[in-house]
Amino acid sequence: MKTKLLIVDDEKDFLHVLKSYFSFGQYEVQTAISCERALHLLDQTPFDVVVTDMAMPEASGLDLLQEIKKVDRALPVIVMTGVGTIENAVESILQGAFHYIAKPFNPKDLENLVCRAAEHVALNRRLEREASRGISERFILGQSRSIQGVVQMASKVAASNAPILIMGETGTGKSMFARMLHEQSERREQPFLTIDCAALAETILESELFGHVKGAFTGAVSAKRGLLEEAQGGTIFLDEIGELSPGTQVKLLRAIQEQEIKPVGGNKSSTIDVRFISATSRDLRQEITDGRFRRDLYFRLAVIPLYLPPLRERREDLPLFVDHFIRRLNQEYRKNIAHIDREVMNRLLDAPWRGNIRELENVLERAVLLSNGETITLGDICMGGPPQPTEFAGAGAVSLKEVVEGAEKRAILDILTETGGNRSAAAKKLGIARRTLYDKLAQYGLD
Repeated sequence: MKTKLLIVDDEKDFLHVLKSYFSFGQYEVQTAISCERALHLLDQTPFDVVVTDMAMPEASGLDLLQEIKKVDRALPVIVMTGVGTIENAVESILQGAFHYIAKPFNPKDLENLVCRAAEHVALNRRLEREASRGISERFILGQSRSIQGVVQMASKVAASNAPILIMGETGTGKSMFARMLHEQSERREQPFLTIDCAALAETILESELFGHVKGAFTGAVSAKRGLLEEAQGGTIFLDEIGELSPGTQVKLLRAIQEQEIKPVGGNKSSTIDVRFISATSRDLRQEITDGRFRRDLYFRLAVIPLYLPPLRERREDLPLFVDHFIRRLNQEYRKNIAHIDREVMNRLLDAPWRGNIRELENVLERAVLLSNGETITLGDICMGGPPQPTEFAGAGAVSLKEVVEGAEKRAILDILTETGGNRSAAAKKLGIARRTLYDKLAQYGLD
């Protein structure tokens, strides 16, 4: 596969020489005589490497570099500099250029740089694909606009220490999202500890959070460190925070404000360094109005509020979840499910999913276990409601690959419509690299 190369210079003869040289190798070369023309070409074509002159009228190579990095930080840019502009070349490296080369130069030296840059971007794309597969294994993401808005917000705040409150119905993936936030933070090498606030009685919950001293209550035969101490330097995830009793709410508020805790039955305080992520399926604002949740604690926990939409509000993501779960269940139960009956897919798409992603997973697990062949049929699905073939028309089975590709194609078309066809903006909204979007457009015949 040829490397797509864009060369930018205001000297036409020089451009012609470089284009002729690189056209004999494994390159597809386009040229631009100005930054404006270069940016136009970049919006139309997924280039692998850009080579640009530093000194040009109207806009410099540094200006072009800055514009490129705004839309595609992974695209390598090589800067050509003339005599007396080495300082600008150094500045370009600081601004994110891959490398620079001083004029006059041997074209072979430039080719070596281009080759290295192409290898660099190929490696980054492979790592990006592997990272994307890793994210999909956590099944928390999707391609719908509703979830991508949440993902973009999360990516901006994940590295901070700001407390985050994740809201959403049961089964929407709040705990998985919390773990993803931890893995994207600077605390990812430190503990990520979870406590279910709805599962424990008040005394036991306080002991789990803050620890206790020996004899603090019946059964406390020895001192115990709480999870807020065990999570030192890491993240504590408080699931179903709306279930906390008023007394525990007061103690938690102090821990967040003061970054220190006192064990149950003890007098000595300990300093903590913990990032708080909480989740709730309750409407905490209504809980505040009803007097069941402290307003000051809510605002401490919800410095960054995130809302995970229910599955019925992001049905375009459902085929992606179906593909993920069936692939995982195939491996777990040593099955070979490769297709799903169209009527089954229609029924899945039309179901209310009050239990959201968790309910979908359970339905598919039963279907995989009951299936005797390579196709999931209506007889394998245990759920109510008549099938309504509104999405996957026609008879027969649809492959898992078709299911995923259909969902991706619809998501891309929706975002392109929303951005008026602006591919750079569409890639940003989709949360993918611009080159990845170009590849998808070509794959689905949309370019």
